[in-house]
Amino acid sequence: MTFSPYMEQFQEWPFPYELMIPSGSRSKKSVLHFRDWLLSQENRMDSALAEMLQPVLADSSTDQRFFQLYGPLRLLMRTLEFNRTMLKSVSCPIQLYIAQSLIPNLAPALQGDVPTPDLVSNAGKGDVYGSSVWLGSEPTYTPLHRDPNPNLFYQLCGSKSLRIMPPAHGDRIFAQVQARLGRYGGSRIRTSEMMEGAERKLLYEMVWENEPQGEVYGVDVGPGDALFIPRGWWHSVKSAGAEGHLNSSVNWWFR
Repeated sequence: MTFSPYMEQFQEWPFPYELMIPSGSRSKKSVLHFRDWLLSQENRMDSALAEMLQPVLADSSTDQRFFQLYGPLRLLMRTLEFNRTMLKSVSCPIQLYIAQSLIPNLAPALQGDVPTPDLVSNAGKGDVYGSSVWLGSEPTYTPLHRDPNPNLFYQLCGSKSLRIMPPAHGDRIFAQVQARLGRYGGSRIRTSEMMEGAERKLLYEMVWENEPQGEVYGVDVGPGDALFIPRGWWHSVKSAGAEGHLNSSVNWWFR
């Protein structure tokens, strides 16, 4: 799964990216191969994309690392093409994610492609607190967190799995993780700190290592599916696939 030809006109539009490199030398080599592959292309834009990866490659660690970049949509387009054509030779797909990119920051034509649903406009005060698109190469993952406002989540492309739990139950799990890390408090919304290291690993183990039971609910969403997440309910989201294909979602927080 990849972008349609319609999206080519937006390839220079800028987006915030998250790049996850799992632990191990093979994952780092995949990024190196991607850089070299970009440099081998004839388009000068691809050479510029390769330069964006230099700070990542300059990091000598083989531990799991999380990087934030800013670049054009073409970077994700080329990532998807690389994953599709080169995965057999590199074994680890490039994990690149446009996470929580604000809809008002999209190109005007793209904003029109994801209009606010009537359900959101007519609910409560009709106040849209925020809205975002989520576009990435699988696997994508967001650790356990909660939102300060009700959330309508809509799946556009690919499939995702969610684990959802009420506020009190999520508070207990989050507190257990923080205690094991020797911390107290900590952010309960999605932050870069929870995206790497021991916190990411522990949150994954607590939420995903066992089948959902009790007050933990599991749900799978595919293209065209929508899910309402009540205010304060904890949730973790990951793609169902892990082969480097496109996965995309959109959501609206409202009051």
